[in-house]
Amino acid sequence: MTVVEALISLAREGLLLALALALPALAGALVAGVVASVLGIVTQVQDPAVSTVVRVAGVAAALALAAPMIARQLGAFATHALGAIPSLGAMS
Repeated sequence: MTVVEALISLAREGLLLALALALPALAGALVAGVVASVLGIVTQVQDPAVSTVVRVAGVAAALALAAPMIARQLGAFATHALGAIPSLGAMS
């Protein structure tokens, strides 16, 4: 494996990790948005501030629940990426 291939592989892993770590926040926003929409339909309250507050609370709750998993995965990737630096230098 060349240096370029190793860097491309590391960048691909980083992008996939970023997508995976964004998933809890996106799922929280989706669920909170659906709940806010249903609540707005049922109560006939169509104020945008209400749905925004509900979405922000949903994202905050999702991130609070997923924080240990996110930290663990980020730590593992950082350890892997920083550990690969000496081997990349030896390939040159």
